[in-house]
Amino acid sequence: MAELKKKTWETPQILSDSPLRDKDEASFHFDQFAITLARLVADPETRTPLTIGISGKWGSGKTTLLRRVKVLLDRRDGKGKPFFANEGETAKDFRNCKTVWFDAWKYNDEDELLVALVRVILNTMGRGNLGEQLWSDILDKTAPRYDVLATFVNMFKVKFGGLEIGLDLNKYKTDTEFYKHTSFFDHFNSAFEELLARWVHGKGDFTKIDEKKGALVIFIDDLDRCLPEKAVQVLEAVKLFLDKHGCVFVIGAHTQMVQEAVTKYYAGMTAETASDYLEKIIQLRFELPPILEKQMGEFLEKQKEEKKLAAESLESWETIVAGAEINPRKVKTFLNDLNLAWALLVNSGQAADVERADFTRWQVLMRAAPDSLKEQIYEVFYDEDLRFKFVQNLLGWANGDAEAAKVIEEFEFSRSGKSARLKRTLQKIGAFTPRFDPKTLDAFIHLVAPPKPSEPEKVPAEVKQAPEKELLEVGEEVFAEKAARGKVPAGGEAKSEKGARRETVPARAGAQEWGGLKFVPVPAGKFLMGSRDDNKLAYDDEKPQHTVEIPRDYWIGQFPVTNEQYDLFVQAQNGKHPVSNWQKKKDHPVVNVSWNDAQTYCQWLNGQIQNSEFKILNLEIRLPTEAEWEKAARGEFGFEWPWGNEFDKNKCNSSEGGKKGTTPVGAYSPAGDSPYGAADMVGNVWEWTQSLWKGYPYNVSDGREDIKAGGGRVVRGGSFLNTSRVARCASRYRFNPAFRLPRSGFSCGGRSHLSLTLDSESLVSEL
Repeated sequence: MAELKKKTWETPQILSDSPLRDKDEASFHFDQFAITLARLVADPETRTPLTIGISGKWGSGKTTLLRRVKVLLDRRDGKGKPFFANEGETAKDFRNCKTVWFDAWKYNDEDELLVALVRVILNTMGRGNLGEQLWSDILDKTAPRYDVLATFVNMFKVKFGGLEIGLDLNKYKTDTEFYKHTSFFDHFNSAFEELLARWVHGKGDFTKIDEKKGALVIFIDDLDRCLPEKAVQVLEAVKLFLDKHGCVFVIGAHTQMVQEAVTKYYAGMTAETASDYLEKIIQLRFELPPILEKQMGEFLEKQKEEKKLAAESLESWETIVAGAEINPRKVKTFLNDLNLAWALLVNSGQAADVERADFTRWQVLMRAAPDSLKEQIYEVFYDEDLRFKFVQNLLGWANGDAEAAKVIEEFEFSRSGKSARLKRTLQKIGAFTPRFDPKTLDAFIHLVAPPKPSEPEKVPAEVKQAPEKELLEVGEEVFAEKAARGKVPAGGEAKSEKGARRETVPARAGAQEWGGLKFVPVPAGKFLMGSRDDNKLAYDDEKPQHTVEIPRDYWIGQFPVTNEQYDLFVQAQNGKHPVSNWQKKKDHPVVNVSWNDAQTYCQWLNGQIQNSEFKILNLEIRLPTEAEWEKAARGEFGFEWPWGNEFDKNKCNSSEGGKKGTTPVGAYSPAGDSPYGAADMVGNVWEWTQSLWKGYPYNVSDGREDIKAGGGRVVRGGSFLNTSRVARCASRYRFNPAFRLPRSGFSCGGRSHLSLTLDSESLVSEL
C-alpha cells in the first residue's frame, strides 16, 4: 500500500443491534416490562400450563425483552430472593423457575422442531452437577422406563460436559412403542414429566412439578422467522406434548406473521379461524407498545451524552427517525449506515463542500423512498440538472406546492402504500441548505448508490424506417385509396355530435393569442426525450432515451389549427378547403394538410402578424422541431402520455375511445392537457413537426432541422385510429412531406400546434 499523507481520519461510530447484555440499561421501559412479566411467571398463584405471547414487529425489541425476563428469573441473591422482589418479600413468596432458551429460527432446517426443542431442553437440563446426577440416574438400567428415555437420548444425541450419550436405537425397537406414535408419546410424556420434576425441584422424589414451588419456563424466540410448517410444529408441540402443570412458555413473535403462517399451513383456514387457533394456544398476550417519537429522541440524546454517537450526527434526529421509522433496530441500523457513509465521504476527500445536514437529509429520503422512486432517481434521471429539479419537485409536492404536485402525482410511487411515509419524511426534511446543488446531489448518488447509467451511445445519423408498427392499422396509401372510393368518411372524420362544439376553451396561465391562435409557453431547459430500453410499449426508433436541452423559452399552439382557422388562409389564397363540409366541423382540427401546406400556412400567418400591432415583437411562427413538440407534450420528466404515466381513454381521442373520427379541439381539455397546457397532443390527428426523420439521440445540429432538405418528415401524436401505444408522447413516425392524409393536420405536422419563437429571449418575460 502506497504511503498515505497524514490527515485527520474520521472513525464511524456504530450502535450495537445485539440484544442488551445483562448489565446494560434498557430503554423504552423494557426493564419495567420485564419485571412485570417475571413477577407474573414466578408468582405461585399463576396457574400453569401457561403460554404468554410477546408480539411486535421485527426490530421492536422482542428478543431483548425475553432475555431480560429470563435473566430476572435466573438470578437470585444469596438468600434465594429474586431481584424483582419488593421490600419485605422473601424467596418463599416466589416459586423456583428453571429456564430454557429455544431460538426456533436456528433449527428451521430440521425435519422435526419438536425433536430440536426437546433436545435443547435435555441439553439445558444436563448442565452442571445436578444434570450429571440426573442423567446418571436415568441411565441406570434398573430405572423405570429406561428403554424410552434411552431411545430419546439416542435420538437427540444429547451432548453435555464433553460426554456424548449415543445408544443403539435398534436395540430398543422391540422393547418400545417408538414407531407407534400415540403409544410412544404416552411413554414419553410420563417419563419426561418425571424428568422435568426432578430438574425443577432439584430432587429425585418428585414425579410431577409442584407449580406452587417451581416451574419450567421455556422462552421461544424468532418463531415468526420460521417457515409456516415449522412455526406450526412448534405451536403444536407446545399444545400437545409439553402442555403440563408447571410449564410456562414465553413466545416472542409478531402475531400477524404467525397467524399468516397458520393460514398458509392449513389450507382453507381464514385469518379469523387462525386467530381462534392461536387463542387456544396462547392464553396471555402482550403487544409491545409503539415507541413515541419523543421516546426515540430521548434514546438518541442519551447515546450522544454517553458519547456513543457524535453530536453532529444527531442534529436533526426527528428527520432521521421519520426516514427510519420509529423502530429501535431500524433507527440503529440507519444511524450506523449513515455514520459509515459519512466517514467514507470524509476520508475520501469528497465532503469538503458538503453540509453534513444535507447528506443526512438525502440518506433519510433514500431510506424512506420506495424502490420505484429510487429507480427513477438513479436510473432514469442520469442528468444532474433534471434529477435535481425532480428532487425539488418532491419537496414541493410534500409541502403543498400545487404545481409540483401535478408532476409528482403522475408517478406510481406517489400513489403506493408507502407514499404517506415518504411524504411525511419529506415534510420533516423541509428543505436542503443553500449549498445543496446538482453537483452535491450527484456526489451523493455516486457514493451511496450503484453507478448511474452512462449517457447512451451515439446512434447513426440515419436509420432505416422502423418495421411496420402496429401503429398503422392500414397503410397510408391504402387508407387514402379507401377514402377516395368512399369507403371511409370524407376526411376520415366522425360526424360531430350534437352539443360537442366547445364555445369556450379553458384559460391557461401565461397563454397568449397571435394571429387568431392561442399559444402556451414552454420554458427553456432539459427534458427526457425518447424511451428507455426496458419500456415494453416503446418502438426501437424511440430509443435510446436521452436528455435534450432546449436553450430558450418558446410557445406552442394550445390547440390544433381548426377547420375554421385554416379557412382564413384558404380564402386568402383563393384555394379550396381540404375538408368537405368543414362548416359542420368548424372546431375540429383541419386534416388533409401536407407538410408543405403547413409550411405555406406558417409563412402566411407570419405575414399577417407582421401587418398587425405585434410587428414590433419580431415573432416567428413555424412548425415545432421534434424535440420542441415532445417536451411540450410530456414535460421535463418523460411522461408516457401528456397527463401522466397511466393511460386513460377518456383523456384523448385514440382508438380505445371508439370515436372513429376527429373530435373538437380541446374536447379532452384540461384533463388530457400536457404539463404546459397544450391540448390534444396525442390522438385526434397526427401532427407534423419541422424535423427530418433521423435516428436518436436527437441532435439539432445534424441537419434534421434543415427545411430545404429532402426526405420524410416526422409526425407525432397518433390519430383517432391509433391505439394508446402509438398515441404516446415518445412515439414517432414519418410521412412524405407531400402526403395529404385524412388524419394528419397540424400543430405538429397536420394540426396546428405551431411553435412560436422570438428573436430576443428578453421579450418572453415581457409577454
